[in-house]
Amino acid sequence: MSQAKQFPSHKFRYLWSSRFWLAGPATLIVSIIIMAAMSLWLPEGQGKINHVVFPVVLFPLIWAVVFFYVVLEKNIKRVWAVMLALFVLNGLPVLASIMGWLA
Repeated sequence: MSQAKQFPSHKFRYLWSSRFWLAGPATLIVSIIIMAAMSLWLPEGQGKINHVVFPVVLFPLIWAVVFFYVVLEKNIKRVWAVMLALFVLNGLPVLASIMGWLA
């Protein structure tokens, strides 16, 4: 009468959800890339630091907008497309700046 120990299959099923990964790590990565790109396309202020301060101050708002978009959008394919577009469109200027192509 040995009974095999069965693990509940529903305990970690959220790990297989695409929306979980988009709303968690992907949202954080895309928000950081957007914040990094903002310092490149925002104009410099009189003190020459506004283009650095505004992205840092606006980061929670950026993260919240991206997070709620991922959670509330019904079409998951559109979410993937929008997140990928945001990552690429904001990541290219950041990469170009890191590589020294914008100097």
